[in-house]
Amino acid sequence: MVVEKIKITISKDELSAFLTIPVKGATFPDKQALISAIQKAGIQYGLLSEKLTQIVEKKEPVFEELIASGKPPVKGQDAHLIWEIALPGVEKENIVSNESINRVDFKKTLHFIPVHKSQIMVRKVPATSGEEGITVTGKKIPSLGNDVELPKGKNTEISEDGLELRATIDGSAYWQNGLVHVDQVFHVKTDVNYGTGNIKFNGPVIIDGDVRSGFRVEARDSIVINGNVEAAHIYSQQGDVTIKYGVVGKKRAKILAAGNLVCGFIQDATVGVRGDVLVSHYIINSDVSAGGKIIVKGVEGQIRGGILTSEKGVEANIIGSERNIYTELKIFTHTQNSSQKKLWELSRLRTDLALRISTLEKRYKFLQILKKQVNSLSEEKIVEIKFLEKEIKRLRSRLMQLDDEEILLQKESAKERLTMEIIVEEKLYPNIHIDINGVGFHSDETLNRVRIYRLKDEIIVESLNGMENKEYDIFVPSVKK
Repeated sequence: MVVEKIKITISKDELSAFLTIPVKGATFPDKQALISAIQKAGIQYGLLSEKLTQIVEKKEPVFEELIASGKPPVKGQDAHLIWEIALPGVEKENIVSNESINRVDFKKTLHFIPVHKSQIMVRKVPATSGEEGITVTGKKIPSLGNDVELPKGKNTEISEDGLELRATIDGSAYWQNGLVHVDQVFHVKTDVNYGTGNIKFNGPVIIDGDVRSGFRVEARDSIVINGNVEAAHIYSQQGDVTIKYGVVGKKRAKILAAGNLVCGFIQDATVGVRGDVLVSHYIINSDVSAGGKIIVKGVEGQIRGGILTSEKGVEANIIGSERNIYTELKIFTHTQNSSQKKLWELSRLRTDLALRISTLEKRYKFLQILKKQVNSLSEEKIVEIKFLEKEIKRLRSRLMQLDDEEILLQKESAKERLTMEIIVEEKLYPNIHIDINGVGFHSDETLNRVRIYRLKDEIIVESLNGMENKEYDIFVPSVKK
C-alpha cells in the first residue's frame, strides 16, 4: 500500500473532505490503500463511493477532489424578546440580538414607566431546534437558533426558567446603557422653585415643569426635565440629562452629566458631559464640553458664539452668523483612542518579549559553550537546551506577529484620527476659530457645506458635495499652531 502518496484534507467546518493524489499509472494507490487513508483521516459520513471508484479506475492524478460531504444543519428560529412594558426606544415587539438592543435611539430612552414588584417587563421566547447536521467525521452539528439575553439591570431579576425579566421593587422602569432598570423615581410634578427647594436624590429624577434660577437638581441616575432650565445647576452622577425645551442660562447655568445631554437649545450656559451633546435648535454664547460628539441639527441647527470642546467631533447646520460673531471650536483628545492605547500596550509587550528573548539566548549560548567544554551534559541541562530552543523560536514568532499587529493598529489609529472632524451642513461664517489637537485655522470667508479635519499636521477643508459635483473643492487653509 502507498498511503503516503494520498493526501486527505478536511474543511474547517468539517462538512467537506478533499483528496489529492499526485501520481498516476502503476504507482497510483489501489482501492484498499485509499480506504485505509480515508479511515485514518477519520471520515465516517457522506463518502462519495462512486467517485472514489472512478478515481481508482482512471489512475489519473487528482487535486483537492471532493470525496465526502457532510450534512449542514437547518437552524431553528432565533430567540427573541417580547416587551410587556412600552419603554420608548424599544417599541419593537421582537428584539433578536443584544446588538439590536444597543442600537436603540438615545433620544427616546430617557422615559420612565411605573411598574410594581414582581411585574413581568420582558419575556423571552427561546430559540428552537431545527434539523441537526453531521460532519464528515461523524460529529453532530447542533441546530439550535441564536440566543439573546434578557436586559437585566438594577432592581430586576430573571425567573428560574430564564424566560422572564421581573421588577424586584415598586418603582419606575427605564432604559439605560442597553439594560432595563427599576428605581424609585423622584417625581416633581411642578417647577423646581422655593416650593420644592433644591433636589438631591439617589436615583432618577423626573421634573414636569421648569428648574428656576438659583436652584440645584442632583441625581445618581438620569434626570428628565419636561420644561426649561434657567440659571440653575443640574448634575447627573451616572446617567443622562434630558431637557425638553432648553437652557436659558443667564451666564450662571451649569449642566453636568456622566452620560449624554439631550435638549432643545442651550443659551448662556456651561455644559460638561462625558457622552454626546444632542441639540435640536441652537447653542448660543455657551461653554460646552463633551467626551463624545456635539451635534446641533434640526430646524435651525446653529452654533453661535462661545467655546465648544469635543473629543470626537462637531456637527451643525450653521456655525457663526452673518454678524461674524467670534466662535471657537476645539476637538481635543484628552484620552488616547482605542488604537493608540493598544499601540502603547503592544510596544510595552514587544519590549518585554525582546528582554525575555535576550535572557534566554544568553543562557542558551552559555549551555552551548559548556557542552563543548565537557564530554557530556547532565540530563537536566539537555532538557533545558531543548526547552530554550523551543521557547526562543516561539517568542521570535510572537514578535513577528506583533509587527503585523502594529501595522494594522497604525492604520486603525490613522482612521480614528480622521473621524475627529467638524461637519457643517449649510454655512460656516467668518470669524470662527477651529483647533484640532493643536492645529487650527481662523475662517475669514463664508464656506458652504464643508467637512474640516486634520491630516498629519495640516487642517483640510473638504466640500460635502460629492466629487462629481462641480462645486466640490478640497484645500489646505492657512493654519495657526
